[in-house]
Amino acid sequence: MLRSIQSSQSQLLRAQIELATGRALHRPSDNAVAARSIASLDDVISQRLRRLGNLGHADGVLSSVDAGIGELTDLLAEATALGLGHTDSGSGAGSMGADASAVNAMLQSVLNLANRQHAGLHLYGGTATGRSPMIEMLGGYQYRGTGGGLVTDLGLGSAVPLTMSGDDVFGSLSSRVQGDHDLDPNVLHSTRLSDLNGVRNLGVTPGRLSIELDPPGTSTIVDASSAYDVSDLLQLLDDVAPGVFDIDVNGIVVSGDIDVTLTITDLDGGSLAADLGLNRSFTGPTPVQAGDLNPRITTHTEISALGLNLGTIRIEQGEQTVDLDLSDVGTVGDLQQKIDDLNLGLRLVVSEEGDRFDLFNEVSGSSVSIGEVGGGTTATDLGIRSLMRSTELSSFNAGAGVDFVDGMTDLRIQLHDLSAFEVDLSGCTTVGDVLDAINAAAVVAFGDPPPMQAGLAADGNGITLTDSTAGAGRLIVGTVNGSFAAEQLGLAGETELSTLTGEDRARVRVESVLTHLIDLRDALLAEDQAAIADAVTRLQADQERAVAARTDVGHRTRLVSAAMDRFETRQIADESLRAALRDVDYTDASMRFAALQQQLQASLAVTARISTLSLLEYL
Repeated sequence: MLRSIQSSQSQLLRAQIELATGRALHRPSDNAVAARSIASLDDVISQRLRRLGNLGHADGVLSSVDAGIGELTDLLAEATALGLGHTDSGSGAGSMGADASAVNAMLQSVLNLANRQHAGLHLYGGTATGRSPMIEMLGGYQYRGTGGGLVTDLGLGSAVPLTMSGDDVFGSLSSRVQGDHDLDPNVLHSTRLSDLNGVRNLGVTPGRLSIELDPPGTSTIVDASSAYDVSDLLQLLDDVAPGVFDIDVNGIVVSGDIDVTLTITDLDGGSLAADLGLNRSFTGPTPVQAGDLNPRITTHTEISALGLNLGTIRIEQGEQTVDLDLSDVGTVGDLQQKIDDLNLGLRLVVSEEGDRFDLFNEVSGSSVSIGEVGGGTTATDLGIRSLMRSTELSSFNAGAGVDFVDGMTDLRIQLHDLSAFEVDLSGCTTVGDVLDAINAAAVVAFGDPPPMQAGLAADGNGITLTDSTAGAGRLIVGTVNGSFAAEQLGLAGETELSTLTGEDRARVRVESVLTHLIDLRDALLAEDQAAIADAVTRLQADQERAVAARTDVGHRTRLVSAAMDRFETRQIADESLRAALRDVDYTDASMRFAALQQQLQASLAVTARISTLSLLEYL
């Protein structure tokens, strides 16, 4: 009877705990199979809750991004309407001045929008969300954001950025001067193996290779898996075959005894020999170049590897002009740092292909010119001169280009001796084409060599015309046949000097909302209807870009909302399954509790009666 009472009490206690906690399972030993399933469900539900939190945060961020772009679209529509009101009207200076002040206020509003935050994140800084992406600089606005957008774990099949690049919303906030030629770095002993594209353009992967000498038919293994640079690799090869391996500017050179054949193969499935162009047989004594290793330019690349003798370049950013001496620069990283230290809103980067430089201008409302000093060639050698023979005419005049009169002459050039000739620029697409056309026309007019030569400015930038004639006249460049080419090329004008240097019409500027609002403000202040119309056209393009960006944000928001719905549905299903395994059935537990109470009471009553019986009553 005592065991029965204890059993009833134990079961009754468990029923009480189940009713109090709502849980049917308290220890893994209660039901090992169910406990394991519950543990797995707990982990899944916990991860999903975190992702649901991330999705909720993402939805809030994207809503703020969308609202900001909506405000930008409204501002652009207002600025466009304001500009259109002056393109054909006869409004006075007072009206234009007042509207210029309104545009100035819009500039501040756009700046505030660009720096808008949500939950501590700057919405339009790309991946750089911890600082203001737009700051005032040199009378303009510098964009300091990077990347396309901050990505977090949303549990989706593909990444969905939460923030946006300022470039996608406000425009090309980082225009650039693109290198016009492959700098083709030389292979040096200090060149890192990781910086080599290899003869197959697949990189160079250190590993083990075999070198067989025939005769005497011996084979040696070279383990180059720890080699860091070319010097390390050559030392390992030289230990096996002294004096056989060396380098030239392109790659490894193999030479050896005329009676010995070297056969090199990769081991362990590696590719080092193939990457270096060594996976074959070599027989001396004539040296054999194994192949072009095609080094990439990195911050570690030495300037000497580029074969350049750097001097001074002239950098003009807005009203700021700096002659930068690069003669003491040792590596590409040093060169980048020296330009960055100018604090002019410029950034030198290596192109994605790793073979040239790109120079970014990050200041809206300002334009950049990169030129030479004293007839030097440093900017040209680096490929970052903003006006050179390869410069496209379509980039002139802030992208408006240069217009020619088909089938007719565009320029009239008069020399100091009063002789003159005309130039047909039809078909010209680059600065080099223009220079060649002018020089060819001079040869036709005067013979070879002509008394006038067209070229590029020795100091700064611009097209120059050098006149070797003498006389009482002036060197004059004018227009003919209604062509605007002379003005658009920056050549229209005259001088008493022997050289006429044109304006630099190929300056690099940032084509952004802020730049175009500045254009509109300045055009209104100058009462220049043509400039107002041009600014309006550019602002309309900005509106289209903003609409496209808002469409992109809408797509991201739909992805996030759909994911939230899916996750919430799965969460409900998993929580229901976990509840079925873990939670108590209150009806069943209540009935068991009542039955156990009655059972305990009966056991106690029977025990009490039995404990009071005498021997006679028992018999």
